[in-house]
Amino acid sequence: MKKIKFIAACYIAISFSISSCTTLEPNTFVINGTTDHVDGSSVYRIKSGPNGQPVTIDSTKIVNGSFELKGTLDQIDINFIFLEGVNGNVPVILEEGSIEMEIFKDSLASSITAGTPSNNNLAQYRKSTQGFAKEMRTLVQEINEANTLGDNILAEDLTAKYKAVETNLSVYEKDFMNSNPQSYVATLILERLVTTKAMRSSEAKLIYNGFDPKIKSSVSGKKVEAIINVPSNPTAIGEVAPAFEGPTPTGELVSLASLKGKVTIIDFWAAWCRPCRIENPNLVRLYKRMHHKGLEIIGVSLDKNQSSWVRAIEDDGLSWNHVSNLKYWQDPIALLYGVRSIPAAFVLNKDGVIVAKNLRGAQLDAKIEELLNE
Repeated sequence: MKKIKFIAACYIAISFSISSCTTLEPNTFVINGTTDHVDGSSVYRIKSGPNGQPVTIDSTKIVNGSFELKGTLDQIDINFIFLEGVNGNVPVILEEGSIEMEIFKDSLASSITAGTPSNNNLAQYRKSTQGFAKEMRTLVQEINEANTLGDNILAEDLTAKYKAVETNLSVYEKDFMNSNPQSYVATLILERLVTTKAMRSSEAKLIYNGFDPKIKSSVSGKKVEAIINVPSNPTAIGEVAPAFEGPTPTGELVSLASLKGKVTIIDFWAAWCRPCRIENPNLVRLYKRMHHKGLEIIGVSLDKNQSSWVRAIEDDGLSWNHVSNLKYWQDPIALLYGVRSIPAAFVLNKDGVIVAKNLRGAQLDAKIEELLNE
């Protein structure tokens, strides 16, 4: 039974009515918050970094049960508010205007965010979908119990009910996105659907094309655009390799485009992948022989643990470029290339065109020799 996946920002309670008389400069925001947490404790505004790790952007102190965070905006985005010493977070959509928050330290999921259009939409979405989520969680539990008891007929019946609820949720989400083309929540929903392949690109394009230009140019909007505009078989031999960039072990970004003009191997691997580790010595020998002639390798790791990834690079002597989003099989580069097993390798000529896949040993050596001599 697959699990329902909601965007992280969807666990916020119904919005409340608070008005603000603050006049703000264009492209700025202010978060006025109240909380029952201890005075003097810190409040942190966090965003997700390139490798999915939390990055602290701003912080302040709680004074008399209140706090304030403000800043400027290049584009609309989602951040997360953390309270010092409290597990969990409260998502907030940063957009121009005054944002009001009421955070309950013992029940973050019940916290309230309102004041700007997208945050109001988020509260609306949360209120409308919490019934679906509750029913689906209950059905998953009942299905698991039926499977444990060996009652296949009951399990099938409950699974059918789950799929019916899932369909109703899908209908609601499509209507929400089409009805709120100026809301960042709409593109967050669409991003989740296309990333998990729960919606076909052709259908997603119709929804995306109706979005406001400001939403299309947002962080999430750009991610959606990149996914839905990928050809149906972008990694077929003869196609130009899809562009990507990813964080290195030191956090810097390296792009495939930076290797343009070089014969390149894109090597998908992981520290935990035994066949990958067995193959690595062959790649090391090939790289040492051919790098000075123009061969480049970029390793894309499907690891989840940073230290394991870095240690494997060092232990195996992999001296080429390495990137990873530390998202296991949900790595966006792996998804872009349709990688379902590793090791997986794509060989590109000097024009960035895919000319071979998954060659190993002598076959890979011969192909690289051929390309370098062209």
